[in-house]
Amino acid sequence: MTGQPNIAAEVELKWADGVYLFALKLKQIEELQRLCGAGLGEIAQRLLVEERWKVCDIVETIRLGLIGGGTTTLRARELVDTYIDGRPLADPRDPNNSKVTAQAIIGAVYFGVAEEGEPEGKAEAAADDATGSSTSRPSTGKRSRSGSRRSKSGG
Repeated sequence: MTGQPNIAAEVELKWADGVYLFALKLKQIEELQRLCGAGLGEIAQRLLVEERWKVCDIVETIRLGLIGGGTTTLRARELVDTYIDGRPLADPRDPNNSKVTAQAIIGAVYFGVAEEGEPEGKAEAAADDATGSSTSRPSTGKRSRSGSRRSKSGG
């Protein structure tokens, strides 16, 4: 069809020690629902709207999002153990904190992320309409068009 927005349900974000591609595909969504004991809609409601999230909502969204984005299961667990366990989940001084990252991943599943060359406003407007506020989900995510599933800065 003509005029359809060019959006994807995956998002590339700066988090932990680099920039990672996050995606929740059906397999990861089913696992997330099982681990958190709630449907995706309830998890999204807790993270994006009510701010009444459970630790599982954040930790497993990030871990499974990494796996869906191409990170190995082992590496995803290592990243969670290193960069989430024992650290603040929602540190307001850290614009890439774990809560914000989980919100962006869930937002990508629901609203998509504009690909390069696509006007940014379409996906963000949909997210704002659903959450009632432009501050409920970060707009730092960009869809990667490179062949690399994940690029890390540093080492």
